[in-house]
Amino acid sequence: MNTTELMKLTSRGSIWNLGNEVLYQLCLDYPDHKSPEVITAKVWLIGRSYAAAIERGRTMEEDGDSFYESKMVPKIQASSLDEQIHTVKRFFEITREGIPSILRAHKYLTDLFAEISGKDKRSLASKYLHFHCPALFFLYDSRAARGARVLCPRFRSELPAKRVDQEYAKFFLKLVKIREDILRKEGQLLSTREIDNILINIG
Repeated sequence: MNTTELMKLTSRGSIWNLGNEVLYQLCLDYPDHKSPEVITAKVWLIGRSYAAAIERGRTMEEDGDSFYESKMVPKIQASSLDEQIHTVKRFFEITREGIPSILRAHKYLTDLFAEISGKDKRSLASKYLHFHCPALFFLYDSRAARGARVLCPRFRSELPAKRVDQEYAKFFLKLVKIREDILRKEGQLLSTREIDNILINIG
């Protein structure tokens, strides 16, 4: 598939735009992680909207409300998540300089969600960070990963930081290359959301 054909896939799925805008605005209006209500709203709404709920697949005995109140909220309040997000927000776009910090932030949140849930929450971490920093984080899930493999089947690259989630890092670097190829051939820098639309339609 050439870059011109890929460009045609960037706007598909527009019926979801309003719902996504609500989530972007939520994270813009409430960027930090101090209030239990704010933490619960963001993790709950982003996770449930994107089939990546933090309680999904857990075997804990607590019911949903108890899990959020007694387990999730205190862990996130005591974490350095705000510092991680603040560190990457100094980058307004994905750059070679910023990639190590972006990937470390994703690794940090993936580990934090795993500590809370006992499950791999790579996908939730990518989506949660995307809504806080839309220009910096590609959305990861199985369909997006399949799409990336189709577009970049033989991709090889050295990881730019030690403390990264290797699967997400490789996925991320593939998408950086795909986006750079489209920019070079089509003269347009696609947003992370437009790249996601391409991957979902292919994957």
